[in-house]
Amino acid sequence: MVRRITAAAAVGVVVLALSLGGCGLLDNDSPVVKRDPVASPYSGPMQVDASTRDRASVMERSGAAGQALECDYPPSDGGAGDYGDGLESVQNNPADALGNWLDQESVDLPQTGYVIEREDDGRALLSYDVAGRTKIAVIAADDIRDYEDDTGWGVESWARCDPAELPAAEDGDSFYDVWTDADGHRVPTSQVRSFPGPEHCDWQDITFLYVGPDPDPHQYLRDTTDELADVLRTTYADHAVLPEDTKDTGFQHNGQELWLQPGDPNAAYLVDVEDSSHVERWPATKQAGVACA
Repeated sequence: MVRRITAAAAVGVVVLALSLGGCGLLDNDSPVVKRDPVASPYSGPMQVDASTRDRASVMERSGAAGQALECDYPPSDGGAGDYGDGLESVQNNPADALGNWLDQESVDLPQTGYVIEREDDGRALLSYDVAGRTKIAVIAADDIRDYEDDTGWGVESWARCDPAELPAAEDGDSFYDVWTDADGHRVPTSQVRSFPGPEHCDWQDITFLYVGPDPDPHQYLRDTTDELADVLRTTYADHAVLPEDTKDTGFQHNGQELWLQPGDPNAAYLVDVEDSSHVERWPATKQAGVACA
């Protein structure tokens, strides 16, 4: 958990999620919805200087937005708006600013379902809540200057909990595949994650699988085309034999179980949940960090 605010600490916080509906700020295309605000709104700082250094942590680069999160696992992503490059532009209110930013920036976030949890001194906190707890936080400010030299509402900072903390209904639009454990519980992407390769390198048919925490997770590829054969320890196989020392990790996704060998294995094995005789071998990379420039 990043923050926890009691009801008493929230005295004086202005919550606008419902009142905005009567001000004409909410419509069918808005990312902000009409929903009861959380019982204990965030009462921490609304402006925190964010770091722009290359290796800054999520909390360091996400400013006040990171402090507004209520995560079960470490926050997974965050940053700041960028109004100087000709993409997003400032708007007349916080809801429209969030909508414009989501439209223009390639951020792995839900496109709707936010409430304005708090507005204070020219800043607004827009939150995406799950069971009354903030899993995505966006701080909008009304003094942002964009590339056209206009000043208005824009996204100042944003932060997100692990994708596993979002509803499964959001998985279809998410960059990461969220895996589950043997009991069906969603597993944080800091433990296991997979995703398709980038289209700009024509790797979209290759699946990247990472197992283990950063900065040194094991990396495996489902490369059916052998395009990246030179960086792999072995080859992909659609019908492989499961080695005797392979162990079930308990992780599952898309009807497959993940099995690994102890130590530093050459491959991961994906076993069909319905037919255990169907096993795929996904080779490990020779060096961690294979990526598209």
